[in-house]
Amino acid sequence: MPRADLAARLRDRARLADPSAARHAGAVFVGATRYTGPLAWLRLAPQWGRLVRQMRRMPGYLYHRVYYEPPFSLGTLGFFETQDDLMRFARTGEHRELMGWVLSERNASGGYIRIFYNVPAAPEASDRDEGPSGEGDR
Repeated sequence: MPRADLAARLRDRARLADPSAARHAGAVFVGATRYTGPLAWLRLAPQWGRLVRQMRRMPGYLYHRVYYEPPFSLGTLGFFETQDDLMRFARTGEHRELMGWVLSERNASGGYIRIFYNVPAAPEASDRDEGPSGEGDR
């Protein structure tokens, strides 16, 4: 592998491992699943690994973290540059396959997802275009 390619890959890995990248997120996924037990986690592991590899390769991916809540819940925080980037990932084959797997009562008994995204702030009154009367927007 050429030295420049290696350097670029190392920089990319450092970015992916850097939680400060999450500050630049335009969209955040928060979700958790209550699994049926440790055997479900073992069945999950191969699919989860494929899903994470795919997510890290997606344009707009910034960072993710997994968290644990006893007794058998695992949650994910996923940070993406834009809402479109997040939704593009959500529609991938690996993600759809995993969601189908989670819906089986054999594997999970509950869960939730929330998607948050940045909404640009309204312009300041002095930045707005004034109407014909010069009064601006009301």
